[in-house]
Amino acid sequence: MKKYERITGMIFILIGVADMIYSVFTLSLGNFHKPGPGFFPLLCGLVLVIFSAIWIFTKKEGDEEEKPFWEKGQWVKPLIAVVVITVYGAIMEDVGYLLSTFVFLLAWQIFIEREKWVRTLLISVIGTITMYFLFIYLLGVPLPEGILSI
Repeated sequence: MKKYERITGMIFILIGVADMIYSVFTLSLGNFHKPGPGFFPLLCGLVLVIFSAIWIFTKKEGDEEEKPFWEKGQWVKPLIAVVVITVYGAIMEDVGYLLSTFVFLLAWQIFIEREKWVRTLLISVIGTITMYFLFIYLLGVPLPEGILSI
């Protein structure tokens, strides 16, 4: 195991322990039947500590050769994904859920998945309508109406 991997594992263990300490001493844990606001963060910190310890203790010496983090040009799609998601979040309140979700799915299929235009339109329309009905009727979540008030 490389030195920086051991350091990273230890940092994750410290973050997990700090999260558990914060959950126990600052937030209320509640009980198993009625958990408080600190119960889930306590479990997340515990899982982080366990997985980090497993990572540190099971990693074998003699790793494979060094590889670059990004191969040439592999950073483009993640960058486009971050831009598309950021724009989606920024326009949702003003434009509304339906139109912004349709544009988001359309942009995702065009720029990231590189699908054909018929499939892109089908995924965008069906995905938007399905998610709209899921949030409005099944979950009862109010969505921003924006310029397309329904």
